[in-house]
Amino acid sequence: MLKEMKYGALSGKSRAMFCKLLNQDDYDALLQKKNISEVVSYLKHNTHYRVLLTDIDENIAHRLNLENYLKKDIMSDYSKFLKFSGGQLKEFINIHYRKAEIESLKLILRAFEAGNIDHTTLEESLIFLKRHGNLNIPKLSFSKDLEEFLSRLEGTCYYELLKPFLSDNADTRLFNMEMTLDLFYIRSTKLSYNKLLDKADSTIVKELLGIEADIFNIFWIYRSKYLYKVSNEVIKSYSAHVVYKLNKKTTESLMKASGFEEYVGILKKTAYGFLFEGQDQLLFEHNYLEYIYKLYKRYFRRQPFSVACIISYLRLKEMELSNIISIIEGIRYGLSEGKIRKFVTGISL
Repeated sequence: MLKEMKYGALSGKSRAMFCKLLNQDDYDALLQKKNISEVVSYLKHNTHYRVLLTDIDENIAHRLNLENYLKKDIMSDYSKFLKFSGGQLKEFINIHYRKAEIESLKLILRAFEAGNIDHTTLEESLIFLKRHGNLNIPKLSFSKDLEEFLSRLEGTCYYELLKPFLSDNADTRLFNMEMTLDLFYIRSTKLSYNKLLDKADSTIVKELLGIEADIFNIFWIYRSKYLYKVSNEVIKSYSAHVVYKLNKKTTESLMKASGFEEYVGILKKTAYGFLFEGQDQLLFEHNYLEYIYKLYKRYFRRQPFSVACIISYLRLKEMELSNIISIIEGIRYGLSEGKIRKFVTGISL
């Protein structure tokens, strides 16, 4: 009864928001579109994004413009949950918001590294950092390169995290920064949930975070060893020190694997053997996202009066936004509908 009282309003709100998420028919329709204008038009006139996109002209919309609108939408979702929560739960949601900050920051870092920065669009992209009151957002948006951008983050936790990579090799810098940000989110969440949540909610977050941390380590070791040739010493120092289904002995064995076949062989003996099924490297990421999608959807449905109604919804919404961007990118590069489907999570292939 206490759970129903604590989460009644939050659960009702999250269920109402969940029912508005894109469905199979929406994705099938979006995959038929020929350009971004058609995608935006469909979202504007047929989905829950109609209010968000009221002021956007679909005829002149571009990818970054739409992406910034979508960021505002997930920020609005966080605000709704904060409005209906209080005390330590509210503090936990604020910490969880770092996930949105980090995902947005990673996109900006990629744009700088690719030399694809438009300062007007960049200022719009920085809305997620507005809660850091000491930042000068207009000044930050006029950074001429990645080095200047990072230096202007001074005063935030992200500056301290990313400053060491300013002198890194350009070939590996982006990868190192992204992994550091992901690791920061995992570790900060680990430090907070036991302190801020009750036993039942802590158990839920422990499992979800444990699975995310296990898979983080699996892909971190794989990419480091076979794509970037990183030493085991460095791999170990950047691993997420959260032990769940992947024990320390197995993690050590993965780091010591002499080749990809041995690596997959070790992984096949764990709960995560499915991750590297198939020969296409793109499928590895897809296998992970499909698993995570089903996991969070299951928690959302089975634990309605718990913290799962918040974090599961937000994770599913985050995946929806990624799906929309993946569809736009696929159309932009002229990929077939079948190929684009491989980048979309939570729909039938």
